[in-house]
Amino acid sequence: MFPKTLIAFATCALVANVSAKNAITNGDMEYGDGGWYLWNNPAGPAEASSKIGEPGIGFNGSQGAVVSIRSKPKDWWGLQLQPPKFLADTIFYELTFKAKADKGGAINAVVQGGLPDYRQKTSSSFVLTPEWKTYKMKFFADQKGYGVNNVVFQLGYLTGNVYFDDVSVEPVEDGFDVNWYKNSAARIDSLRKQNLTAEGFAPGDTVKVSLKRHAFPFGTAIAFYGKMNDSLETWYQKTANKYFWYAVPENQFKWPEYEPKKGQIRREEMKKYLDFVKAYNWGFRAHTLIWGIQKYDYDKHFGNQGSCKEIAQKIHDRIDRDVKEYKGKIAEYDVWNEPIHETYLFDKCGWDLLDSSYVWAHRADPTAKLYINDYNVVAMGETERYYDLIKGMLDRKIPVMGIGVQCHFNGGKVVPALIKERLDRLAELGLPIKVTEFDMGTYDRGFAFSEEERAEQYEMFLRSAFSHPAVKGILFWGFWDSRHWIAGNGGFIAADGTEKLAGKRVYDLWHKVWTTNETLVADENGKVSFRGYPGIYELKTKKGSQSKRLGTLE
Repeated sequence: MFPKTLIAFATCALVANVSAKNAITNGDMEYGDGGWYLWNNPAGPAEASSKIGEPGIGFNGSQGAVVSIRSKPKDWWGLQLQPPKFLADTIFYELTFKAKADKGGAINAVVQGGLPDYRQKTSSSFVLTPEWKTYKMKFFADQKGYGVNNVVFQLGYLTGNVYFDDVSVEPVEDGFDVNWYKNSAARIDSLRKQNLTAEGFAPGDTVKVSLKRHAFPFGTAIAFYGKMNDSLETWYQKTANKYFWYAVPENQFKWPEYEPKKGQIRREEMKKYLDFVKAYNWGFRAHTLIWGIQKYDYDKHFGNQGSCKEIAQKIHDRIDRDVKEYKGKIAEYDVWNEPIHETYLFDKCGWDLLDSSYVWAHRADPTAKLYINDYNVVAMGETERYYDLIKGMLDRKIPVMGIGVQCHFNGGKVVPALIKERLDRLAELGLPIKVTEFDMGTYDRGFAFSEEERAEQYEMFLRSAFSHPAVKGILFWGFWDSRHWIAGNGGFIAADGTEKLAGKRVYDLWHKVWTTNETLVADENGKVSFRGYPGIYELKTKKGSQSKRLGTLE
């Protein structure tokens, strides 16, 4: 059972060789501003101006572009330098450009569609320096035609002068393992199954062996709003248990939710989640100890107030108190959420806060697994920034123990070859990787594709992630439309409780495709041996049945 779109991805990636040629005209701006444009969002514009195609401002004094930014736009995407549109084939491309910024700082390179919604397809963030450097990003052009895979540079993080030159988009003729996804079933069989043995039977007994629950963590974000024994909450819990066996609280453990005012701690709310996973025998991870975001009124939270010394002390106290309190109950934490995107606290007080938070958490509970967590690092192309951040922490002996990759695909699609490349890069760090927040669709527009395509995209992603050796868990970020941050239709269960096609596909993968059901005969020692997925098994004979956990995770 493979998605139809697999064939399209495999075929288009094997297009006959195309000689390396820049698909963007006037990428070096040697013909003036032809096709270049500075877009400044009129709803909250930046104070900015540009010079494009002028001699002396490009690399080595050539013609180039400079954007002079005196104040930032209202939204970080509100100021964009847009190169000429190009005619794309449905193949892999590599964007290459030279850039520098007087004050340094991050920009986004984004591949987006055209009208009507300018759907963002992929992106990567780059940290510019005051010196010229060359930057690269690989992407898949998922539509064939003119102006449907536009490249733009989003500059809303910067002020001062930002320079660009030698922008090219060229076909990638090799470097992608286009057969990797086609071989996912064989890889799953090799990576995820083990030689298992159950004993305690009479010699010659017929034993029916059935996997009831994988040991591999497959889960979802959960959100409880009513009393746990209300009919709606009971339905919600039972529905979650049909598909999953691992949980993360969507919002309840975030500091402003858990302790909205100093000393006003919502322990009873958190207890609902711990009672739930105990009752259903689920695994559990806590999200998140620290999140530096300034939206959702989080900027008004007491943890963000005061001097840097006071903020650091508050963060220490939050981590020390709560990690100690839940020792033995919570074994895994996202210590810091979205550090490469939400940098307010670092910009104000320095990056030592990040390192210190992991040290404090490790001291509070040396047995807990401490994860870092961020988005656009696998679903999009911001992998290298994440790699560099984590590599620096490891070099400094900071106890970061796992890598969380959120995998919000927004309006983009799953491209297995790019997922492999990005996971491979992060896997070089030698830490376990968990997909912590998987979904598709934009928060304000919902899911834009058909339900059949959603099912295919879900299957493609699950096969890609489950077949990668570094991935040690997969979690959806919600499953029911009525409790999902994606507007209207982010879940695979509709608001009225009916299962969508994608929900059936998810269920079938874990319970019909990736499962083990065998009828065996016990040997002279009363043992049965077989190859299967580690997990909880039902072992049934004529005398009765028993449940037993067989196998272990790596």
